[in-house]
Amino acid sequence: MMRLFLLSLIGFFLYSGLAFAADCPGAASEAYDGYRDAKRAYNSDDLDSCQSYARKAYRHFSYAEDEAISCSCSNAESEAYDGYRDAKRAYNSGDLDSCQSYARKAYRHGSYAEDEANSCS
Repeated sequence: MMRLFLLSLIGFFLYSGLAFAADCPGAASEAYDGYRDAKRAYNSDDLDSCQSYARKAYRHFSYAEDEAISCSCSNAESEAYDGYRDAKRAYNSGDLDSCQSYARKAYRHGSYAEDEANSCS
């Protein structure tokens, strides 16, 4: 009887640990999309293209932040917010160099947000 109780207790803790170690696939997907578009903004040859991709990126980062909040992944949420902030700054830039500089920061945060969402615990 004691063995059955101990096995049940161990099983419960293992199951609980798996539930808490879940990742955030929605946040990871949106973070990747933000990363992709921010990188496209960074690699753009003209201001209009840079701003267009930056706008797409900041929308994805906003969605990633919402997804991270919904699965209680605070590190992914923070990185997604930072990506959103820098992509928005890239979008509002008045010259190509500034746009690319902020886009580079945004895509780095996107990479970090994706990693955090995939390993959220």
